[in-house]
Amino acid sequence: MKPVVFADTIGWLNVAKGRRGVVIAGAHGHEDLCSRRFLKLLSDRAAAAGLPVLLFDYPGCGDAAGDDSAPGRVMAWTASIGAAIDRLKRDCGVEDVILAGFRLGALLAPLAAAGRDDVAGLALLAPPSSGKTYVREITAMSRVIDGSLAKSAASDATFAEGREVVGFRLSHETLADLSRLDWRRAVAALPPLPMLLLANGKPLAGSEIRDGRTSFEGATIAEFKDYHLLVCDPTANRIPADVVDCWADWLSDRAVAGVARGVESLTGRELLEGSHYTEEPVVIRQAPLICGVLTRPRDGHAADPVIFLNSGGVPHVGWARGTVEAARELAAAGVASLRIDLPGLGLSDDAGSNRLFLYDSRTRFDVSAAIDWMQRAGFAKVELVGTCSGAFQAFHTARADRRVRALTMINPLCFAWNSSYALELTAWKAYETSKANRGSQQQIGPADGPAMTTRSAWKLSVSDSARRLVRRGLEAVKSTLSAMHPSALLGRNRVERWMRELCSRGVRVLMVTSDGDLSLQEIARHFGQDGKRLTSIPGVTRLTLPNADHSLTSRHARRAVVARLIDHRGGGRRGGSNRPDTVRVTVQHAEVKSKSMALS
Repeated sequence: MKPVVFADTIGWLNVAKGRRGVVIAGAHGHEDLCSRRFLKLLSDRAAAAGLPVLLFDYPGCGDAAGDDSAPGRVMAWTASIGAAIDRLKRDCGVEDVILAGFRLGALLAPLAAAGRDDVAGLALLAPPSSGKTYVREITAMSRVIDGSLAKSAASDATFAEGREVVGFRLSHETLADLSRLDWRRAVAALPPLPMLLLANGKPLAGSEIRDGRTSFEGATIAEFKDYHLLVCDPTANRIPADVVDCWADWLSDRAVAGVARGVESLTGRELLEGSHYTEEPVVIRQAPLICGVLTRPRDGHAADPVIFLNSGGVPHVGWARGTVEAARELAAAGVASLRIDLPGLGLSDDAGSNRLFLYDSRTRFDVSAAIDWMQRAGFAKVELVGTCSGAFQAFHTARADRRVRALTMINPLCFAWNSSYALELTAWKAYETSKANRGSQQQIGPADGPAMTTRSAWKLSVSDSARRLVRRGLEAVKSTLSAMHPSALLGRNRVERWMRELCSRGVRVLMVTSDGDLSLQEIARHFGQDGKRLTSIPGVTRLTLPNADHSLTSRHARRAVVARLIDHRGGGRRGGSNRPDTVRVTVQHAEVKSKSMALS
């Protein structure tokens, strides 16, 4: 992967030598988090067939500059697809491109192709039936997932200018512009093109997209199998292998023989410049490759940096884009940061086939490779920040790597891995995919969100009750296995010993937990009721977030953590802090019940 910067956004170029390229326009919001790994696999298959591929973020989304408050989002997103085509042609010398769009990208791609003579094919993957339907789906998800925010109309966290969906915001203007999109009409206005259409649900007939003007009888039309399992959750989801194979087969028939000429040099650094930061997309050159983004204060002077690790299967942009926002807030305080995708996640290469999912102890070597890279960039010491499984990786890397000067663990669900945690992770993933299966069978109404019959509601209630029983049983098993570990039988608590040894080296630890989160049970398991022995360890600070979910969907909760990160390291450029070792931050609104992972 070759990182590139263009049109105020960051892209990732999968280099190949063919004369035809591929530009992939992805999804938005929660669907984007769930699908990044899927799109990376599509990119890999295309490059293997000889077609160079460019993945990128829309303006104000992902790693791109800006945010969702700017006007004209839909127009800017569409224009960015054209800019990506131009950049791919410039860098790789391709003559034309296959333009692929997934979800939102499928609505925008036909618009971006209009008036161009260098689009040689169109792939629309799981397109919403229309812009109006897409907005109805957004509204339904917002009411189901973010309903508690809507009930808190007086809260200053309520997004009055539009709608918030799992932490992502869309303005009223953007929603209105999206509702006017019609990919069928846009496709029908194009010259005849080879087309792949993978519909979400029942495959469309050719007559349904013909619109009476242009024949699509040559189009490949099939079902996007298990779409609902792909977008249920970034950690629990399943990437549909059949869809990836269908894409590769269709694309291989449209590759152009020969080698592209006139390719520009792909060496050198590329920077994205914001008002108070610069960002450099990077590839850490080790096996497997690790992709990330380095953020620095714009004046170039930076304190010891932060490295953000993945939370479950969430890519490096973070849940609700929280890691990008945190990196830029830290830059304003004079702190550099690196956000990465660990192997097997996001845009990075696959981990070894014998690796445990998320909780493999060998991943600390990958984190240390990122620290090596930061050291070559001029940073001798680092701070690690991880949520959930990222907290596990941060903890064990800090134990082994003395270049870690500080550690922030957010809602950790595991300190010491054993088979009971694997069982819980498996059970949780099965529960999330079963919810997705149930949701795919429900009909979305025009205004009130997913319809639910009395019988389906009863089934959901029974399922939730069964899940709670299973969880209580698993908690008991975890406690029993921890108590049966040889060190525990000898009267020693190895996790507490690890933490004390870490702090005795001068490593500062910030432990962040949400009220009612399962991480509190994990802390109590190893540090006693209410984690009293943890608080007694010199160098440990605890931060409690009331009304916050596991993944910190709320902007208030995320900003409270960033503020504490700055204070915890001595205030960055703002001076030191004299706060006590145990802090409770008040979040002034009801928290959304997120789709975030219960174990990630």
